[in-house]
Amino acid sequence: MKIFFEKYWRKILVIGFGILVIITLTFNAMLIRGTAYEEGSQHLDELSGQIASSIEKQSRGQWNMLDVFYRYFVDLSSDDWTVLSGYIQDKKADFGFDSLCLVDEDAMYYDREKSVSLLSNREVTAKLLTDRQPIILDNMFSTEDQLIFLIPIDRQVIGDKTFCALGVVYNSKNLFDMLNIQAYNGEVMMYITHQNGDALFRSSQENTISGYNLINSLEEAEFKRGSLAAFRDHIRSGRQELMTVRLGDREYYLNHTPVDVDDWQLVTMVPVDVVSGRLMRSTMITFLCMLLIGALIVIAFILIYSDSTRKVLRAEEAARKAAENANQSKSRFLSNMSHDIRTPMNAIIGMTKIAQEHLEEPVKVKDCLKKIDLSGRLLVGLINDILDMSKIESGKMVLNNDTASLVELMQNLVSITQPTVFSKKQVFNIRLHDIRHERLIFDSLRLNQVLINLMGNAVKFTPEGGSISLDVTEEPAVDDQFVHLVFKVADTGIGISREFQKNLFSSFTRERDSKIDKIEGSGLGLAITKMIVTMMGGTIAVESELGQGSVFTVELDLPVAGAPEEMKLPAIRVLVADDDPDTCRSAAAYLRELGAEADVAYRGREAIELARAAAENGSEYHMIFLDWRMPDLEGTDTAREIREVVGEEVPILIISAYDWSGIEVEAGEAGINGFIQKPFFKSTLYHNIQKYYFHNDLEQPKEELEQNALTGKRLLLVDDNEINLEIAQEILSYTGAVVDVVHDGQEAVKRFENAPVGYYAMIFMDIQMPVMNGYEATKAIRKMERADARQVLIFAMTADAFAEDIELAKRAGMNAHFAKPLDMTAVLKEIRKNTQIAEQKWGENEGL
Repeated sequence: MKIFFEKYWRKILVIGFGILVIITLTFNAMLIRGTAYEEGSQHLDELSGQIASSIEKQSRGQWNMLDVFYRYFVDLSSDDWTVLSGYIQDKKADFGFDSLCLVDEDAMYYDREKSVSLLSNREVTAKLLTDRQPIILDNMFSTEDQLIFLIPIDRQVIGDKTFCALGVVYNSKNLFDMLNIQAYNGEVMMYITHQNGDALFRSSQENTISGYNLINSLEEAEFKRGSLAAFRDHIRSGRQELMTVRLGDREYYLNHTPVDVDDWQLVTMVPVDVVSGRLMRSTMITFLCMLLIGALIVIAFILIYSDSTRKVLRAEEAARKAAENANQSKSRFLSNMSHDIRTPMNAIIGMTKIAQEHLEEPVKVKDCLKKIDLSGRLLVGLINDILDMSKIESGKMVLNNDTASLVELMQNLVSITQPTVFSKKQVFNIRLHDIRHERLIFDSLRLNQVLINLMGNAVKFTPEGGSISLDVTEEPAVDDQFVHLVFKVADTGIGISREFQKNLFSSFTRERDSKIDKIEGSGLGLAITKMIVTMMGGTIAVESELGQGSVFTVELDLPVAGAPEEMKLPAIRVLVADDDPDTCRSAAAYLRELGAEADVAYRGREAIELARAAAENGSEYHMIFLDWRMPDLEGTDTAREIREVVGEEVPILIISAYDWSGIEVEAGEAGINGFIQKPFFKSTLYHNIQKYYFHNDLEQPKEELEQNALTGKRLLLVDDNEINLEIAQEILSYTGAVVDVVHDGQEAVKRFENAPVGYYAMIFMDIQMPVMNGYEATKAIRKMERADARQVLIFAMTADAFAEDIELAKRAGMNAHFAKPLDMTAVLKEIRKNTQIAEQKWGENEGL
């Protein structure tokens, strides 16, 4: 043996090395093939998932489009088909469909070209007309590629037909264009099939399977992985598994992905050599390297550090680092915000304990309750920021655009901002520039949130005695139907470092500085503000220097809601005194546009001299507006001296951005007739002149309902939570109304049904309740055959406070939406508005 080995050791070594190379190569080929299969499976799953998601999204768009058409259909005052057809024709260019179609109660299908009976297809008629479910018809009436989206509707009569379903005819090529992708060198083939295998659509690259039924066409194919039976079962069950099948002289990957539209399935086929060719070529390169170098170490090195492996590792490493960075950002945010959350929580718990221990001391208890209320509001603000960010990041936040008033927007902003400004002794100014349109179309809740965030930050980060200002400017837009609004919030606060400005609008970031560490906030306000402004199609920018304050600028293009109100005054003379030149110029310009003559003064003494000179030359002022705070003389002192000159007949009004209640008594003693709050729009000046000079309170804003304002009315309060029920009952009882309570929607429906007509003036309805939720209960009440079923006011009272929740409440038949915890100022204002509307409608119905 020793002699044999010594004689043939070279041959044995060569043969052994050759066997080792073959074994290694075989093992390597198996490994690479397995890796190729896993990589192909992952890539095809991702590709198919993206395509399926795009198809689902486009299909949802068709259903949403139908919902829009149906609302128009229901509101159509005429039964003339041409009216509806004209509306649809106008919308075709926007939505990209072919035509409108309808189905009547006899299962006859109609569109602009034909009418066809659907009775032969029992599955269609049963699902659409009997079960009242949306359906999609494909290629039923034509050889063209068409899809028909149909939804059941309440019976509608047009002409002599009663229609039960509404739909649109859509060119399926438009919907499935995304199947014609150029991935995998353009050799990917895609099919949309039904669960039974019938092919609904094929990509343009498809040239391998020509049969109508994809499953049947694969009966003669050779499955390398999986089987035809397993493929059929997976389509029915929704399970996904990559298979390989040989057709002719080529092997294909076969992938299946359910599409959440009807029973559609997305089937993808790609040649194996296209997907795995790179890895298979690597095998050949490895084999050549083994033969040339003859070392297993080199082979191992090539396998480990091949180009494909490095790319996978780099991608995994990048994904891991991105996930770690995101988690670290959120962890830092939660750590930084923990103090802000614990502070109000500790205050609420601590003040509650102190109040319990001093129940016999009303002053002490009242002070504790005040601090509990302030801490609770702060905690609600923090929670709302976090929920808003979650809603935006998940893509579920939507805008509730409607006709709204800039006047009300500014009044709300002043009311919310001024208490904090006053407590910090800050100078507060809101100025208007060239505002011509006061009623626009926008989401007033979200725009209010944007401005409150910016104003709130300006107040928080500006020390006592500093200045805060908001300038609102209207500029011409490209389209006459829009206005371009510029909001500038400026302060003289601590400013923002240039480094932090780079991340200012990022989520979960907050600058750490000893100057601001004790200032409460979530660190999400500006991120939310940025996202809302972007959703509204606008821009936001910041200019700031440390120690020099900040200026935030928001620019929006908003649609105009009709022509401006017609307002005209006779040629009366008006004096406006304010130390802010922009305010004076704006007020004077508005007054001149209204037809009045206007003079301005920038000091109290100057206003007195102008009034005295006017009286001496016989051109007395008919009305005088005085700023409350002027540098040389307070507004009240100025008013006393002017009153001695002009007598008692000339109305004198104080103008200020601060609260009137603090100076009302002193102002009355000084001979001041009333108060006008900054900023004043053209309509504000017009209505105040009508009220105080002409004694005509034309469309003046009415004061909010006060205590006992609803005396004599009976309310029905619906909520399944005992604590919420107790709180709401106590708050609503404050208005003087009698409040009945029930605990779920079904109980509310029964209580209303058994009550006499007109017994309940309004219903406050929680949404999330057992047995029957608030939406269902409202719909049931509105459908009742009684005189007050459609007139009774129903208000949503819920913790669901997003725009889509407000829209759902309106669709259910509710008059308004109130978010918990209840803001009684907003509640009473909405009650007043809806009461007026209801009384007007009731009067119109009575007149009929």
